[in-house]
Amino acid sequence: MRMIFSMSLTGALLMIFAISIGVATFIENDFGPESAQALVYKALWFEIMLGLLVANMIGVIFKQKLYKKKKWGSLLFHVAFIIILLGAAITRFTGLEGIMHIREGDTASSFLTDETYITGVVLVGDEKVEIDEKVLFVPVKRSKFNETVRIGGKKVKIKLLQHIVGAQEIVETNQVEGRPIITLVTTSSGGGRRNIYLKQGQVINLNNILIGFDSPRQTPVSLSLTEEGLKFKSAVPVQTFSMDTQVRGVIAADSLASAPFRHLLTVSGVNIVLSAYNPMGQIMLVPSPTGNRDRRLLDALIFEITEGDAREEIVVRGVRGDAGSPKFINVGDVNLRLAYGSKKVNIPFSVTLRDFQLDRYPGSESPSSYASEVTVKDEGGEFPFRIYMNNILSHKGYRLYQSSYDRDELGTVLSINKDKPGTIVSYIGYLLLSIGLTFILFNKNSRFTLLSDKIDKIHAKRAALAIGIIFLLLSPAAKSQHSQFEATVAQADSLSLLIYQTHDGRMAPIQTLASDVLRKVHQKATFKDLTPSQVFLGMIADPFRWRDEPIIQVKNGEIKEMIGISGKYASFNDFFMQGNYKLGKAVNAAYEKKPAERTQFDKDLMKVDERLNVSYMVYRGDLLKIFPVPNDPNNLWISPSDNHMHGLNPADSLFAASSFKHYIFYLIEGKADSAQFMLDGIKSYQRRFGADVIPSENRVNLEISFNELNLFERLYPYYLLTGLFLLIVNFIKIFRPKAKLKGLVWLGNGLIILGFIVHLGGLAMRWYISGHEPWSNGYESMIYIAWASVLAGLLFSRKSEMTLAVTAILAGVILFVAHLSWMDPEITNLVPVLKSYWLTIHVSIITSSYGFLAIGAILAFLNLLLIILRKDNKNKKSRISLTIGELSSVIESALIIGLFLLTIGTFLGGIWANESWGRYWGWDAKETWSMVSILVYSFIVHTRFIPGLKSIYAFNLLAFIGFSSILMTYFGVNFYLSGLHSYATGDPVPIPDFVYYTLMVTIVVATIAYFRQNPDEKTS
Repeated sequence: MRMIFSMSLTGALLMIFAISIGVATFIENDFGPESAQALVYKALWFEIMLGLLVANMIGVIFKQKLYKKKKWGSLLFHVAFIIILLGAAITRFTGLEGIMHIREGDTASSFLTDETYITGVVLVGDEKVEIDEKVLFVPVKRSKFNETVRIGGKKVKIKLLQHIVGAQEIVETNQVEGRPIITLVTTSSGGGRRNIYLKQGQVINLNNILIGFDSPRQTPVSLSLTEEGLKFKSAVPVQTFSMDTQVRGVIAADSLASAPFRHLLTVSGVNIVLSAYNPMGQIMLVPSPTGNRDRRLLDALIFEITEGDAREEIVVRGVRGDAGSPKFINVGDVNLRLAYGSKKVNIPFSVTLRDFQLDRYPGSESPSSYASEVTVKDEGGEFPFRIYMNNILSHKGYRLYQSSYDRDELGTVLSINKDKPGTIVSYIGYLLLSIGLTFILFNKNSRFTLLSDKIDKIHAKRAALAIGIIFLLLSPAAKSQHSQFEATVAQADSLSLLIYQTHDGRMAPIQTLASDVLRKVHQKATFKDLTPSQVFLGMIADPFRWRDEPIIQVKNGEIKEMIGISGKYASFNDFFMQGNYKLGKAVNAAYEKKPAERTQFDKDLMKVDERLNVSYMVYRGDLLKIFPVPNDPNNLWISPSDNHMHGLNPADSLFAASSFKHYIFYLIEGKADSAQFMLDGIKSYQRRFGADVIPSENRVNLEISFNELNLFERLYPYYLLTGLFLLIVNFIKIFRPKAKLKGLVWLGNGLIILGFIVHLGGLAMRWYISGHEPWSNGYESMIYIAWASVLAGLLFSRKSEMTLAVTAILAGVILFVAHLSWMDPEITNLVPVLKSYWLTIHVSIITSSYGFLAIGAILAFLNLLLIILRKDNKNKKSRISLTIGELSSVIESALIIGLFLLTIGTFLGGIWANESWGRYWGWDAKETWSMVSILVYSFIVHTRFIPGLKSIYAFNLLAFIGFSSILMTYFGVNFYLSGLHSYATGDPVPIPDFVYYTLMVTIVVATIAYFRQNPDEKTS
């Protein structure tokens, strides 16, 4: 019992939990979600481990006396986890989930379960026994099913012999037990090719035409095996077409002809091909090449049925998401029916789909929202309801959610669940979690407060100590100013106010398009002395001259050789020789490779090709969607180069095709007034026909200012320089405490606070311009995390002056990464599921946690360096030792706050998922790795209770490497795993080189620090 309730076991269980679910995400990616469930999430060992963890946590509560008043915050926090796990157990064993598919005008009163079942009925005389067992069969684990039914004095055994995933039929030739088999080819209902196997003595129904092979039964079409070979006969004339000679012919009715193999036979409008004949063939079931990922093929279950001495085999077909077709068999005196697949569950009401509605963003195919207008009917009456994303139908204990829809937009797919007890218990756990957090952060007896007091005491001790000096000078170079062409700037500024429609339906000024194009093509915000709008206008107005401008960035030396350039940039014309694209073959070869197989050359080649294509689209004018189509229901806008003009009347079509060309002509001719007149005409046309979607003048002007300021890209060198300056000053204070540097500290703090305010203003501007919170994609979440990191640094700066310097450097690095070529800063529209207030709550909290945890990691690495630099590692009262102790306390405080935010954010995400998709936890890769991170940091903040891990060195090392779980959650899931939150397609991209370099540096620093540590320094 002592071992069960020990903190050592707590730590071990937390890490086993974290590792097992982390491994499960890779199993899911490679073998499918069912495999991950069978091997981990729904495995017996996993459930036992969670039960042991709950028992351990209950024991620890009493062992650590968390029931005392001063520890109530920790008590609530730990009890909340127990309750959440209890809620999960209730959901796991009693919850019910499934899918309801309804077409417009149809009514449904049942749904298909997400889980698979073996169902059946055993009949002997008037007695009946039903079989209903939930199963989870996957290709990576042996499938088992054994059932013994006692009925009418008989014992019936049902045993699963084989489970074949995505089973397809093939004919094995020259089999000892084989028989003559003819292979026929016809078209399936979906238009694809389908093989049909016709055995000797069998009759098949092919599109209402009976075909027999040596069958005693008379059939309209028959095949017979004679001494002269295989013969063909039809009761109606058959049209033939030879696939070898391309010759057409006719087989007369009731005539006996040699079987016409490799001929297309048309019998009463049905096309058939006699493909092959096997005199000793046997039909075998084999797994499909794509296994359980090919949902068009059903699984096959081969059962052995035994009753006394009687034994029979039966093949049952089915798959998850399909109810399956039951199979019947007689074994002795027993009649048996078996089926496999999702189970049909009736509900106590009906749902009629009156109308399915899909709204798109203006002029695009991207869904803005979709909804189902339904009528719910039960014995108490009926009522209408509108189901859409984040708006659920809750009735009689069932919850229906908008999941997806049919491609023809005439049907809806609703997810449905029944899990009221589990949801209530889980939500109670979430509430207690929040209350516990409040107690811990604000209770004067909490660990967080104890750490704060400990830091204050270290400040007092360190004030009287001194050691050597480290000094570093840094002088940033000033940027040179370039002159600009005023007239061209004026015209470009006028054009920049024109509104255009983005590829995903957002309305924005041309200046945004110009900025995005230049950043994509040139990889910089300006070109020579020109603004983005000037460059864009020049490319449109004078494409022949601009095609000779070296504007397209090319970094790879091998690609430069292929193009024939020596500098860093190539012109558009450099890519072509006598009309042939120099990179054409290499680009095609790169795109044909899987992501994991692409070399750095391939990736660089694809980037250069993309820049070239963007340039080409600018020269053609394809991106200029500036003309609204009058009365278009989807508010479509088109470009002057659009050939179709989408039903515009002649006058509007002529205006759209020629007005912008006239504007360019007048501009080139130097007729500024005429050019402006044409541009004003286009703007007037936009206001007349596109008033419903044109943004306000204030928003347009703000977006232009936002683009020109380029705040976030300018902030990263600012943060890096100010943070480095303040870090140097603080190092000097450590080694030269008598130096009068208070003014420089105030200056550094002030500059970072100024950057923080500007950063906040930039986020607010982006929020207003986009119309949604600025953390909906990878780039936005990065700039938000950078801001949250500085905020965390400000909160801890009173406790440690070095913290703000480190967080400023961290924010600079994050913003630098955000502006690398693989991050897209483009402002985009939201997908339907993100149109929820939960986006604000969940994402803001969980990404804020990354800032605090990142501070802990960076300060921990700094502490490891200080351990190495410390000369007297036995002196606990040296200034460096006190700094290490101070920073360790700051790190633990940051990790506590980060852990609480991460935990609450993750579970709030669960609530959002429950309100959107009908389940609050589905082991999606992103949410699973969030849980991994929670477990990792729970382990780290509890290491002070675990023997062998109480040292300052161990804590700092774990705080640093623990951040790798966050990096996996944020980056790794997106690019290496597939799931709801992922950008990946299942094929992993190569691991970047810097990961290996970082790992090597970590190992070296950790090893040296291990030998330089003072083992007597403990966390307390």
